[in-house]
Amino acid sequence: MTVTTQPPDTSPAGLAPEPPAPAPPAAPPRGTDARRPRRGFIAGAFAGALAGALVAGSIALATDDNSSATTTSAAHSSATIDGLDVAAVLNRVQPAVVSVQTQSMSLDNLLAPQVQQGAGTGFIVSADGKIVTNNHVVDGAQQVQVTLADGSTKSAKVLGADPSADLAVLKIDAHDLPTVRLGDSGAVHVGDPVVAIGNALALEGGPTVTDGIVSAMNRTISEQNGVRLQNVIQTDAAINPGNSGGPLLDSRGRVVGINTAVAGQAQNIGFAISIDQAKKVLGDLENGQSPAQPLLGVQTVNVTPAVEHQLGLSVDHGALVVAVTPGSGAATAGIQQGDVILRFGSTDIATADDLAGAVADAKPHSHVEVVLQRGREQATVTVDIGQRPASGQ
Repeated sequence: MTVTTQPPDTSPAGLAPEPPAPAPPAAPPRGTDARRPRRGFIAGAFAGALAGALVAGSIALATDDNSSATTTSAAHSSATIDGLDVAAVLNRVQPAVVSVQTQSMSLDNLLAPQVQQGAGTGFIVSADGKIVTNNHVVDGAQQVQVTLADGSTKSAKVLGADPSADLAVLKIDAHDLPTVRLGDSGAVHVGDPVVAIGNALALEGGPTVTDGIVSAMNRTISEQNGVRLQNVIQTDAAINPGNSGGPLLDSRGRVVGINTAVAGQAQNIGFAISIDQAKKVLGDLENGQSPAQPLLGVQTVNVTPAVEHQLGLSVDHGALVVAVTPGSGAATAGIQQGDVILRFGSTDIATADDLAGAVADAKPHSHVEVVLQRGREQATVTVDIGQRPASGQ
């Protein structure tokens, strides 16, 4: 699965087209971009006006385009479905949900400077003003401000950010703030009811609230910039531009995920970073530390029956090496294009995702034994794991 950023779209609302209706066909809603988005998953900040159909992420607007600032009431649900009291969850959590506004500079087609404004969501995790959001909400921003539930706006600084996890922690000068409760995404099951709260479309009048269920667990999605997110929660709760960084909540109002992306070629398929994954790095980010990123130095794909047949492989599983980074630990250890990695340390590798997860758990500067298949022969090499500040494998 690949997360891609859509090109700028001048649609005033950036809404997804309605599914086809029986004759006579229903007209698309106002502001709809009738073009189908290219395949992939969509996340991140967008240059220019609102991005097109089915976009999750922060909204980025040029300062001379205010077409998205439609005044409307937030979508507040009071329904109780399968034990989920949406209004109760909202009342418990909304005071700790904030809107995030960013400002950055970019160049237009004539290389003239242009001010860009973006919008996303965050949630307060400490009474002294620490706020969790997505990295792509604040990435590249020169100014960051947050608007609290009481309507007050405060300047924020980025304490720490991890592009590979798409997470960031902000800090505002405040005290005695309401906070969210972090849940346990390991206890979440497919079919569990969830609520998403966020600054959807940067609409005035408070946050937008949607509800749905957990559609799947342990998804893996890849963003256009190479960031691979694992153990992601899939939900059908509506997620839109501006929702990124907002909380996905269980029926007790505990944060089980951080809303991040949505499928661009489908309906009601959104994704949230599981809170258990986020906890692994949030502590470092709160302390202003950037987590060390392990680097193996290979690009891999799954060994499928078609790949096995086409390349004449002697194994039917594993991570097929399609590229090796020069100078990396993999290159130094002698790993080559065409090798199939079957084991990384103590982890058996059946897919490329297995390898990505095992590498992510490795420590930079550690030594790991890698078992690989080369032709009809199997070999074991020792790899020195490198380190890099950005994402990738």
